[in-house]
Amino acid sequence: MHKPSTNVAILEHELSELRLLLERKTGVLLDTETETLVAVAGEFLESQRLASAEELLARLRASDAECESLAGRLLDGKTGFFRCPAAHESLVKMALPDLLQRRKSDHPRAVRIWSAGCSSGEEPYSIAISVCEAMNGNGGCNVHVVASDIRQRALEAAQRGLYPERDLQRVPRQLVQTYFARVGEHFLVKPRLRNLVTFSAMNLAQPAYLGQFDCIFCMDVLPRFSAAQRMALTHRLHLYLQPGGFLFLGQGEKLPASDVPFHSHKNKDYVIYQKPLAIAAKSGR
Repeated sequence: MHKPSTNVAILEHELSELRLLLERKTGVLLDTETETLVAVAGEFLESQRLASAEELLARLRASDAECESLAGRLLDGKTGFFRCPAAHESLVKMALPDLLQRRKSDHPRAVRIWSAGCSSGEEPYSIAISVCEAMNGNGGCNVHVVASDIRQRALEAAQRGLYPERDLQRVPRQLVQTYFARVGEHFLVKPRLRNLVTFSAMNLAQPAYLGQFDCIFCMDVLPRFSAAQRMALTHRLHLYLQPGGFLFLGQGEKLPASDVPFHSHKNKDYVIYQKPLAIAAKSGR
């Protein structure tokens, strides 16, 4: 038996069911320590004015949204601006030149990029900056970044776009001056950057079609999922990519073995994955 700060007892079998419910409805494998899980569940009980763990479980069984809300409190969401420099270098030096070369004869349209599991916004803003800087010599920045996360509080912080100065230490000064405005001890994303990014709540364990993308960043997300959910998400990521589109994973991550075709390209020790162009001919696109 465990007692959170609310003094509501949570039994071992209730904790086990809680973990299973959250995994089934959100796809996330919770390796959270029991003490942390109890504390967060207790805070959630109090915020929802529930009197027992059984009431909490009943609420979670009946509501995917409540499961997503609780799971969001348990995910660490580690992030940062340009957190994986190799991914941004691969985007600028490999993916964008390939995309722009193939698009020369196409009707001009924005480069569509999805940041899946965007946390508090540092990743999608970094992606937009990288694309803008790379495309300055190609008629200006023409990019639309769709950023999604399961955690509503993280999305609210991302939409505000206000970050303490320490969070921008890895961002070159020139880029800070171009894309951010100082507000006291913080920096606010300027409209020219903010307008390139759209934020949306999304549970990656549930199918939700957002159209097709030229690039998808799904970094350090797959390892959080069960083997079955990793396989299902890999299939959806492949579906959501344009033929010839690129998939970016975290440093050292590998795609699970599956029957969906990807070509791998190496930039030093970083690997990016490309959906074959031949898919277009086979599907009639």
